[in-house]
Amino acid sequence: MTAVLIATIGTRDLMFQISSGTWYNIGDDRMRNADIIGEQAEVISDLSLSTITYRDLTKYLLDNITTFRGRIKPAIIGKFLCEQATQIEKVYLMATDQKEEVQEREKDTIYASELIKDWIVNEFHHINTDAVEIITLGLDDINPSNFEQMFHWWRKTWRHKINIEANQSIWVCLKGGVGQASEASRISGLSLYGDRIQFFEFKQNTQANRVGIPSDYSEPFLGTNYLWDRTQQQALKLLNRYDYAEVYDLLLPYFQQPNSGFGAVPNLLKAGMAWNQGQFKSFFSLAKSFVKIAEQVKDTYWLIAYEQAYLGVIRLQQQNTIEAMLHSHRSIEGLLYLWAINSFPNNVKERQNQYPSLKRSIIQTYSSLNRHFYNSQGHQLEEIALLGQILEDLLTTAIPKTAISLDLKVFWTSARTMRNTLSHRLGGLAEKEVFEAWDVTNSEQWQKRVLNCLNLVTKQSFKSLSQASVFDKIHNQVVAAIAQHELRGCLKSF
Repeated sequence: MTAVLIATIGTRDLMFQISSGTWYNIGDDRMRNADIIGEQAEVISDLSLSTITYRDLTKYLLDNITTFRGRIKPAIIGKFLCEQATQIEKVYLMATDQKEEVQEREKDTIYASELIKDWIVNEFHHINTDAVEIITLGLDDINPSNFEQMFHWWRKTWRHKINIEANQSIWVCLKGGVGQASEASRISGLSLYGDRIQFFEFKQNTQANRVGIPSDYSEPFLGTNYLWDRTQQQALKLLNRYDYAEVYDLLLPYFQQPNSGFGAVPNLLKAGMAWNQGQFKSFFSLAKSFVKIAEQVKDTYWLIAYEQAYLGVIRLQQQNTIEAMLHSHRSIEGLLYLWAINSFPNNVKERQNQYPSLKRSIIQTYSSLNRHFYNSQGHQLEEIALLGQILEDLLTTAIPKTAISLDLKVFWTSARTMRNTLSHRLGGLAEKEVFEAWDVTNSEQWQKRVLNCLNLVTKQSFKSLSQASVFDKIHNQVVAAIAQHELRGCLKSF
């Protein structure tokens, strides 16, 4: 994939090699202490010129480019171009060229941009002169220091002067020029191209520059990095709704960056996506890979039931009342099947896409169940489908406490009736109807009723469904990680 480079050119973007062999920054007019000459003055002195402005100095060098070509290099973007040029197909250099009456005109970068263009064309033979375009501002009375003016100028420039193909990367270097112009280009570009834009940062290296080595640059930052605060808040709002798929898609461009610092967050989000889909085996498989919660994820058959119940709680928070009802009932019903299979491996057979079957051999342990092993004609059966009254009788016989449980009584009667009704009718379900089905009046009572049913069968003592849920721990980790995350870049070292 090729790239288009957009670079703002400032007064510090060029260096010149004086006769002694030392390279100095052409635009650096600062004095070193009180008695040491500035870098620009060193260049002017070496060229035997009188006091001269930056604009005129760069014009003088351009007019004599044949003589000075080998002694001119880009100080800021030179190393970047040397290392990335093979991927660059088009270059746009953004320069200032202001009217004579404007005081800042003496620091215009129009000729500096021409010098950089000349260096690019001569340094990289695959980039011809038509592939490097200089775009100027200033003659139309646009003030580079006025953010509003620059924002409108950049918006028009992005749309009408910068040509970017659909399959090209967009690389932006904003080191040169005033801050208002750079910020305007960044925001306007992001509003148009979003994630396609990658920004490169530069750090001046005077020691390297003195021996002709251009400055260091950072790894690329996606354009969305500059919108991280907004993206972060959006991700947290989505997490508040447990929309893990949307959070993953939103943050994927950040995850793909080197040294992003997100650590386990991408995999935690994948775990959350699996949980949301009810793929609890995949969820637990991902959860086990994280040290902080690994001990809570055990190969215990009943753990999935608590996750199913907590999924119902989340669905109720999302006002998805039908799923809340179905998940809550399913958590108990599914647990009972798993309980039977694990408690009576010699008597209960799991069957794919069917109810488990209960073998007649169970009567050797619980003789009272013998009455279920006859058909309507009175013929003895060797195995029967384990469901309904048969499942209830097996449970109450094996765990007598369940026979007197008010919570399970509601499960077997009104809750089951509502579950069956939902399976055969169209339309919605009011939250009040969910509570009525479970003979409670609010969410806390409903959760407690479901929890009591699960604890009674598993013989656990969880105080809440959230305490029993591994997902709840993962969710809290994800929220904390994203809320506390600060994007960081890594400066390349050479």
